[in-house]
Amino acid sequence: MTILERIRNGEDGILVIGNHAKIVQSILDFDYLSGKERPSVVGIIAGNRRAQKFFWGREEFLLPCFAKPALLPVELASRVRFMLNLQSGRRAFETAVSFFETFPKALGGHLFAENVPERHATELIKRYGGTKLIAGPSGVGLLVPKFLKLGAIGGIDAVQISEGRLTGAGSVAVVSTSGGMTNELIHGVARAGKELSFAISIGGDRFPIASLTDVLTLAQEDPATKALVYFGELGGEDEYEIAAMMKEKKFTKPLVAYIAGVIDEAFDEHMQFGHAKALVARQDESARAKRSALREAGAEAPDTFPEFLRAFTNLPGKEKRDTTISIEPLMNREKSILSTREIIDLEHAPTFIRGKKLAPAGAGAFVRATLAALLGKEPRSPVTSAFTEALFTLSLDHGGAVSGAVNTMITARAGKDLVSSLAAGLLTIGPRFGGAVNDAAKAWQKGVSEGKPASEFVESETKGGKLILGIGHLKYRVGLDDPRVKALSEFASLLKKHPHYDFARSVEKVTTAKNGNLILNVDGTIAALMLDILSECEGYSEAELAELADAEFFNALFVIPRSVGFIAHFMEQKRNDEGLFRLPENLLFVRKDKKKDR
Repeated sequence: MTILERIRNGEDGILVIGNHAKIVQSILDFDYLSGKERPSVVGIIAGNRRAQKFFWGREEFLLPCFAKPALLPVELASRVRFMLNLQSGRRAFETAVSFFETFPKALGGHLFAENVPERHATELIKRYGGTKLIAGPSGVGLLVPKFLKLGAIGGIDAVQISEGRLTGAGSVAVVSTSGGMTNELIHGVARAGKELSFAISIGGDRFPIASLTDVLTLAQEDPATKALVYFGELGGEDEYEIAAMMKEKKFTKPLVAYIAGVIDEAFDEHMQFGHAKALVARQDESARAKRSALREAGAEAPDTFPEFLRAFTNLPGKEKRDTTISIEPLMNREKSILSTREIIDLEHAPTFIRGKKLAPAGAGAFVRATLAALLGKEPRSPVTSAFTEALFTLSLDHGGAVSGAVNTMITARAGKDLVSSLAAGLLTIGPRFGGAVNDAAKAWQKGVSEGKPASEFVESETKGGKLILGIGHLKYRVGLDDPRVKALSEFASLLKKHPHYDFARSVEKVTTAKNGNLILNVDGTIAALMLDILSECEGYSEAELAELADAEFFNALFVIPRSVGFIAHFMEQKRNDEGLFRLPENLLFVRKDKKKDR
C-alpha cells in the first residue's frame, strides 16, 4: 500500500513542532470542511504551554501542547503519522530526527523553514530519503484533498480552501519546488474544471528531502492520479530527472510543465532568481534548454504561463463536480478570553425528591462529582471513590491546635466574615502543614522511576539538611501509630500492585532507623496510595500522574476536606462569640536587647 493510499485510508495524524497558529487553524478548517469526525492535528510541541486554543467549525477547543514528542500519551502517539515542522532552519534537523526516532512508523512530514543548513538537509536525505515522504525545506507542504493538509499548502483561510476545491478528491497531481507556485497551480487546476489527486511543494532550497524521482514514482503508482502538472525554474537538473523517467517509461502519465526563467537570457550575467537553486551554472540549466528536454521526452511544455494554464483543461479526468461547500461556520469567529468547562451540568441535574420521598443520588455521589471535577472525567473504579471518601473523612479536621485552625479562629474572633476567616486558615497550608501531599507524590514517583534502593534515595534527598515531605510527625512515632495512616493503608490490600506505597514504606524503614518520629505520615500515605489507585484502577500513565502533581491535584485532596473543618471552627467561634482574641503575655517570650554603650 502506497503512502497516498494509507492517507486515504485515514492515517492522517499530525504532530506540529513549533507554532504558527494560522497554518494549524487552516488544517483544522480543512478537516472540518472535509467532513472528518476529528481533527488530524493531535498536538503541538511547544514547551511553554499546556494547550493552545483553536476552532473546530465554530466551537472552540484546546489542542494539547507538549515539551517534546516522547511525552505524548499513548492514545495520541498511536495516531501520529506526519510531522509539521515549523521550527527555524537551524533547529529543523534536530527536531526532525527527534520526531522520527520517537515515531519510526511515521509516513513523512514537512519542513517549513528555508535556509536549512545544507549539511543538515543532506543528512536528512541520507536518513529518510526514499523511505519517508518529506516536503521541503522551504515550501508549503503536502496535500491529499479531502484527507490530508500538511502545511500552508492550498492557502490558510476558508475561502482559499473552498475555491481550491480541496475537499473533493480528483485526478490531477500538482508538483513544484516553489511554495507560492504550488498554491497558484492548485487554484489553476480548480479554475480549469479539474480536481486534485494530490499536491506537493518539494521545496526551494538546494537540497529538498523528497526528490522529483520519488514524487513522480508516487504519482505513477497512484491509481487516482491520471495526469501531472509541474512548475519548475532555471537552474539545477530536476527537469532532466523527469525527462529521463519519461524516456525510460518509468513515468507514463500525461505531464504539463512550465519552466520559468527565460528572462535570464536578457542579462549579460546569470541572475539569482528567488530560490536557492534558481541560478544557471551551465547552459543546459537554462529554462529554454529544460523546456526542450521535456518536450523531447513527451511532456507538454508551453512557452508562456497563460498557455500553460489553458493546457490544464485538456488533462484527463472528470470535469469539476458540484462540490460547493458552505464556509459560513468558519466566518466571523472570535476567541474567548478564558478557557473553562462546565463542571456541574445544571440542565441534567439529578432528581433528589420523587413525590414526597427522598431519592438520593447514592452513597459517595459528592466524592465522585468532586473527582470528576478535579480529574476532568468520571472515576471508573469504586476503589478510587471509596479511597477519596475515606481520606476526605479522615482529613476533615485534626483539632483546633493546628496552624490553619488557629488562624481561622483568631480571624473569626476579630469579627471578620466567613470568607476572610477561611482564607486566613487556608493561607497557612504549605510544606509544613497540609501542603506536603503534592511534594510527597513527586518524591514517590521519582523514587519508583529511578529504581534506586530506599537508602540511596534517602541519602540523596536529605543532602544539605533537606526534608523528605511525607515522612515525619510531631505526635506519632514508631509504636504510636497515626490512626489515619492505619485506616488508609488498608486500601493497599485492594490493589494487585502498589509500587509507590511499597517504596514509601521502604523509605520509612530507613528513616525510622534514624529517628522514631520519621514515620510515613498521612500526607505521604495519601500521595502513595492515590498514585497507585489512579495507575491501576483509572489507567493513568506515569506522565499523566506527573501532570496531576504539577497541577497540585494531590494537595487539593487535603484542601477540600480541611476547608470544611476550618469552616466548622469558624462557626463555633461565631456561636461562642468570645470577642477579640489576645494572646496572654505570660505565653510570650519577649526578648529585650541591651542598649549598647555609646
